[in-house]
Amino acid sequence: MYITERKKDRFTFLKRIFERSNGSSTGVFQIDKIGAELGFDRDKSTEIAQYLINEDLLEPYGLGGTITLTHLGIKEMEEALENPDEPTEHFLPINIINIGTMTNSSLQQGTTSSTINVNLDSNKLNDLSQILESLKNVQDILGISVDLHKELVSEIQTLQIQKESPKPKSIIIKESLKTIRGLLENVSANIISSPIIEQITKFMHNGL
Repeated sequence: MYITERKKDRFTFLKRIFERSNGSSTGVFQIDKIGAELGFDRDKSTEIAQYLINEDLLEPYGLGGTITLTHLGIKEMEEALENPDEPTEHFLPINIINIGTMTNSSLQQGTTSSTINVNLDSNKLNDLSQILESLKNVQDILGISVDLHKELVSEIQTLQIQKESPKPKSIIIKESLKTIRGLLENVSANIISSPIIEQITKFMHNGL
């Protein structure tokens, strides 16, 4: 599993505890139960929880695999929710993590930064469309695992949404392209992936 996907899972796990506890360190939760709510198996849930404990975002509470939020965990979640376009110390921006999957959210999506949104001129739109078309043509013949295929499809959907958005966000486009390029660089079928890697590199080199 790629680093981006791991960070997404860690964020989702911590966010569920934050929501269940109403942003308080007094709530006590079972690691397995939180993981089960998110569709994670026991090993994955334990691995995620241990990482968050090591980073002082969660702390153990007694025996039996119970945990609570720490003060640092609350601060980081509040920071992430208040600034969904910005990364925190441990996590990607929420708008990258949840693009295309966030529902019934009460988060404010506005930002005071003038560098987040980007205007794609006709040439850049055409270049991005060509990248998307190339990806869609090969996504099912790369010979990658089911998990990596799901990640690729998710990133393609992210780019499609941004291309069609009246206010596309450069940070989301760049992050998706970096993730896709990293995935393609590890594909054995280089004859298929190399031209697309070149397209992506050229697009990013020319700036947004």
